[in-house]
Amino acid sequence: MTPELERRLPELRSAAQAEPLGLYLHVPFCLDRCTYCSFTTTRDRALQPATTQRLIAEVTTWGTALDRPAVDTIYLGGGTPSLLPAEDLAALTAALRQAFDLGPLVEATLEANPGTVDLAWLSQARDLGWDRISLGVQALDDALLAHLGRIHGSAQALESLDLAERAGFRRRSADLMVGIPGQSLAKVVADARTLAATGLEHLSVYLLDLDKACPLRGEIDAGRLALPSEDEVADVFEALQEALPRLGLQPYEISNYARPGAESIHNTRYWERRPYLGLGPSAASQLGEFRWVESSVIPAWAEGRGEPDVQELDAAEILSEVPLLGLRMHRGLDWGALRQEAGRRNLRPLCDAWEARLRALAREGLVIWEGDHVRLGARGMLMSNGILQMFV
Repeated sequence: MTPELERRLPELRSAAQAEPLGLYLHVPFCLDRCTYCSFTTTRDRALQPATTQRLIAEVTTWGTALDRPAVDTIYLGGGTPSLLPAEDLAALTAALRQAFDLGPLVEATLEANPGTVDLAWLSQARDLGWDRISLGVQALDDALLAHLGRIHGSAQALESLDLAERAGFRRRSADLMVGIPGQSLAKVVADARTLAATGLEHLSVYLLDLDKACPLRGEIDAGRLALPSEDEVADVFEALQEALPRLGLQPYEISNYARPGAESIHNTRYWERRPYLGLGPSAASQLGEFRWVESSVIPAWAEGRGEPDVQELDAAEILSEVPLLGLRMHRGLDWGALRQEAGRRNLRPLCDAWEARLRALAREGLVIWEGDHVRLGARGMLMSNGILQMFV
C-alpha cells in the first residue's frame, strides 16, 4: 500500500465498513493476445507465479487494512483466470475467506475462455465456492473468431458452456461481440439464438471497441478490413432487443440480458455506484470519495513497485456519476432521490439543468418519465452514448 493510500486509510476503512464491498481481482495472463485487446494482459507466463503470489498477499494486506470488511460479490477477471492452476485458485480463495467477511457473499464470478477449461478444473472451481462463470464466446463463426485472434472455435465455445453446467454452475454467462468486420446481422441473431438454446442464464452483448491501439485497429486503418457502419450496428442491436426477450433473456442494462433473477449482481454494483475494491495490475477501486487504479505495468505491480493513480472526487463528479451509470439500467433512476441528494450537496442548479435536457429528450421519445422516475426508451438505449455525454 502506497503512502498516499495509507494517509487516506481512515476514510477508506470507514467507507468499506459502511456497506458490503465488491471485490474485483485481475489475473492478467493469456495464452495469446486477441487482435482487438487493449487490456492489461501478457503472454509471459514466467510472470505468473510472482503475480499470483502478490495478488494473494494484497488480499491479505487490504483485508487487514480495512478491518476485515464484509463482501457480497467477488469477480475474478482478466486476462484468463481459467489459466490459474487449481491449487493457485484454491490458495487465492482461502486467502479471501481469511481476509474478508464473506458471510454476506451472494455471488462469486470467474471469467474463463473456451479452450482453456476442462471438467476437472471447472468442478474444482465450483467446489471452492465459485458459483457464476462468464465465458468469452464472442461469436460462433470460426472465421470471425480467427479475425479476433481467439484461441477457440465455435464448437469449443458451446462445449465449454456444457462443461460448466456439468460442473455444477447454475449461473452461466456468455459474451457476444457486435461490430466485427465481416459479421452479418443474420449471423449475430443466429448466434444469440444458439447460445440461448443452451439454457445459459445471462448474455452480454458488446460492441467491438477499437479506440486504443491494437492489431485489429491497424488492419482497419490500413484498409485491409472494414468495420460495419453505425447504421448496420444499430440494426443489430435493435434486432437483438427484439429477439432476446422472446428467447427468455430480458434486458436489464444497455448491453446485458438475463433470465429473471440471473442478472450480474457484481456488475450491477458499478451501475449503482456502490463501493468496490480492485486488486491486481490495472484494477480500479472506488471507496467513498476516492478512486484509484493500480499500475498497469505487470512486472512492476508484481514486485510492488507500481504507483496507483489516486483521485479524490468532488461533489459534482460524484453526483454526475449517479445518472451517468444509473441510466444504463433499464429500470432507470429515482430522479426525486437524485434531486434531494443534489440539494444536500448544494448542486440543485446542476441537477435542474440535467432534468430540463432529459425532459426535452422525452418529447423526442428517447427518454421516459414516470412521475419522478426516469429511464431511457428503446431508441434512447440505442443512442445512449450521446445522451449520457451530458453527465461527463
